[in-house]
Amino acid sequence: MAELLVTVAMIGVLAVLGTPYVISYLRAASLRAGAQELATIINGARQLAISRNANVCMRINGTSAEYRTNVSATCGGGTLYVGPMSSDTGVITLQNEIDISGNTANVTFSNLGAALTAGTYTVRHPHTGNTLNVVVSAAGRVQIQ
Repeated sequence: MAELLVTVAMIGVLAVLGTPYVISYLRAASLRAGAQELATIINGARQLAISRNANVCMRINGTSAEYRTNVSATCGGGTLYVGPMSSDTGVITLQNEIDISGNTANVTFSNLGAALTAGTYTVRHPHTGNTLNVVVSAAGRVQIQ
């Protein structure tokens, strides 16, 4: 019985000591997943522009995004895209609880996949304040930094 109590006590001490590390890992993984989700949505706009052979703009609205097809280089005009990734209203909701801000409100991709307006989006974890950047280059490449 004494050996069992010692074993249970050791497991309890290890659990208490390991909890902060697990929480830290989960928050970092959540931030990384949010940045990856945003990069996937941006790449979806690029693929849509290539497949439709038209300019496509991706607009970010807090924790959601939308695609507009047949737009000008500055994201003017066009029609709202409703498809597999979006709801019936054309909104693509980000699943992770992250905040997105950027120095460019909209990224527009040409029919060749190049970004007519490149930019950087900052993905911030709401609880820790840690950030990652999702960068769209002029060539249309999307990177997480």
